[in-house]
Amino acid sequence: MAGIAGIQGTESGELDLMLERIKYRGPHETWTNRDGEVFVGCNELNMGADCKDGSHHASNDKKAVVLDGRVYNQEKGNKTDAEAVLALYDKYGTQFAKKIDGDFACAISDNGKMILARDWAGVKPLYYGHSGNGSLCFASEAKSLVDIADDVKEFPPGYVYSRELGFQRYTCEAVDTPEFENYEQAKKVIRQLMTEATEKRMKDNAVGGILLSGGLDSSLITYMAHEIKPDIECFTVSMEEGQDLPLAKDVTAYLGIKHHILMFGEKEINEILPLAIHHQEMYEESCVHGAIANFLAGRFVSPHTKCVLTGEGADEFFAGYDGQFKQGKNQEEVASIVDQLISVAHNTALQRLDRLNAANSMESRTPFLDTKVMDFCMKIPLEHKIHGAEQAGKRVLRQAFEGCLPEHIIYQTKRFFAQGSGVAYIMRSQAEKQISEKELAEFNKADGNPYLSSVEELYYYRMFKKTLPHPAFDRLVGRWDPLRPDFFLRKAGS
Repeated sequence: MAGIAGIQGTESGELDLMLERIKYRGPHETWTNRDGEVFVGCNELNMGADCKDGSHHASNDKKAVVLDGRVYNQEKGNKTDAEAVLALYDKYGTQFAKKIDGDFACAISDNGKMILARDWAGVKPLYYGHSGNGSLCFASEAKSLVDIADDVKEFPPGYVYSRELGFQRYTCEAVDTPEFENYEQAKKVIRQLMTEATEKRMKDNAVGGILLSGGLDSSLITYMAHEIKPDIECFTVSMEEGQDLPLAKDVTAYLGIKHHILMFGEKEINEILPLAIHHQEMYEESCVHGAIANFLAGRFVSPHTKCVLTGEGADEFFAGYDGQFKQGKNQEEVASIVDQLISVAHNTALQRLDRLNAANSMESRTPFLDTKVMDFCMKIPLEHKIHGAEQAGKRVLRQAFEGCLPEHIIYQTKRFFAQGSGVAYIMRSQAEKQISEKELAEFNKADGNPYLSSVEELYYYRMFKKTLPHPAFDRLVGRWDPLRPDFFLRKAGS
C-alpha cells in the first residue's frame, strides 16, 4: 500500500502538503520526482518479508511511476510492483493499464507528460482536481486536495487519462478465464481461481493475518489461507452482543487457528466515530456503521502485522447483498441491482476498507477482487448465484466450498458487518439523541444540501464537513440503497 499525489503545471509546495496529509498510508518513506512541469510523489509502506522496500515507486531515464497497489502478472519476475508497471508502460505505452493483473492507482511521468490510471474495479482510490492556476492535481484521498482544488472528483475506475488523450476507458486484457458448460464446472473453476488468488497474495510472505468477521466470505478466506500457511492467525473485533463472534470462534476452533479477539463498547464508538469519518471521507449511513469495526480492527491488528487478507468483494460479485437485490420487483430489476452494486463498490464498501486500514498504516489484500475471479464471476449467470424459494445469494460460492467448513458457516444468512459486530444499534441510538426528525426535514428542504436518508446521516454529515468543507466533496459520497431515487442514475466517477 502507498499514498500517491502529484501535479501537472506549476508547483510551490503543494505536493509536499498533499503527501503530508496522507502520510499514514506510507509512513516509512516519502519519495518525489520532479521533471519539468510534472511532479509526482509517494508515501511508502514497507511490508517486510520477501516484499522489497520502496516497491511503489520507480524511475528510469526521463520516466517515473508512483503506484498504490499490487501487481500479479506472471512476467513480473523479480521486478517490484512499480517497476513492473513501468515495464508495461515501456512496452505498451498508454495501453499499459489493460495489461495489469492486480489492483492499482498510478501516475506515470514521461518527458513532461503525466498519465493517470486506475484498476477497473476501483479497489485502489484516486481523486483529481485543478488548482486556482489551472494545474492538474491528484491524490489517493480527497482530503489531500482541500484548499488546493475546489472541483475535486473521483477518478473513475477502468480509465486512463492524460491531457493529450483525455479520459479513455479500457477493457482488461491481463487475464484469460475459462468458459464453462454447466453449474458443476463453474463450481470447480471458482474454487480453483479463489485458491490461486489467495496463494498469489501470500507468495511474498508479507501476509500476517486475516480479518475474520465470522461471515461466510472471511471464513472462506481463512480456510484457504490456513491450507497454504497452517500457522496463519485471525483477528476479530466485536461487541458483546455481536452476532458474528460465535461464528468466528467456530471457524478458528474447527481449523485450529490462533484467534485474537478485541471487545469494544459504546465508549470506544463515541471516541472513534469522528476520527473514522475523517479518514473514511463518507457520511452514508451503512458505510459509517461499518467504519467503527473496520477502524478498530486496523488499530488492533497493526502492531501484529502490516498486511492482512479480507473477504471484501464477495458480496458484490456473488450477489450476497440479499436485502438489496430482494427489493427488485422482477428478475430484470434484480439483475440491474446486482450489477449496480458492483459498479458502486469502489466508493462504498471498498472505500471504507481502504481508508480505515490505511489510517492504521496497514495493507489489506482481497482475493475475491482478484482480476481472474472478478472476470469469471461476470460470466456466471445470476441463477447460479441466487437460488431457491428464499432467493439466497452466493449459491455457487457456498457449494464450491461445501465440506471445507461446518455447514452452519457455509449456509449462514447475510448480516452487515456493523450488525454482526453489534455496532449499528448503538450508533442509531446515539444519533437520535443528537438530531431530531425536524432538523433532518429542514436540512433536506434547503437548496444545495445533499438529500440525507436519516437523522444518523445528518449526524455523520456534520462531522464529515469538518474535514471536507467544500460542497464539491459532498458529491464524492457513494450510495448503494436501491430504494433511493438516485441509485440507478449514479454512474461510476460521476
